[in-house]
Amino acid sequence: MTGQPQEPGSSGVPRWVKVFGIIVVALLALFAIAQLTGLAGEHGPGRHSPAGASAPAGQR
Repeated sequence: MTGQPQEPGSSGVPRWVKVFGIIVVALLALFAIAQLTGLAGEHGPGRHSPAGASAPAGQR
């Protein structure tokens, strides 16, 4: 095997897996905070249409 020997109390999970997991959790938390506080902006079907424009008849 390659790498360093494990310490008796280590869980055996590689450091890169732990770092990647922490980054994913942090990004999910930022996304959730942005959605809950309104910082992400408004989302929905009317976001890209001009104000006052109605949706085509087939998409109502």
